[in-house]
Amino acid sequence: MKTVVASTLVLLIAGAIAPAAYAQNDTQLTDQQLAHNVRVAEARSGVGMSHVFVFARSGQITLVGWVPALDHVSRAERSALSVPGVTSVDNRLSPDGGSLGSH
Repeated sequence: MKTVVASTLVLLIAGAIAPAAYAQNDTQLTDQQLAHNVRVAEARSGVGMSHVFVFARSGQITLVGWVPALDHVSRAERSALSVPGVTSVDNRLSPDGGSLGSH
């Protein structure tokens, strides 16, 4: 009888943990896909992306890095906001001042 109760408890606990672990991985994939979609949208809008990092978490996008020109900063934010699933953008991009091309 004790074995049956213990086995039942183990199955119930495992059943409760597995969906939570799966949901976490599913969210991570969604965040990764959203970050990828933002990078694609920015590249298509002409933003220089070679020194830009895009982070996504539950629809919130953070842009960090350097872009080749000042107008790329606002262009990056606009293109990120145009991606379905993006709810906000924390734009921490800086214009590089021309040194990107000299490397």
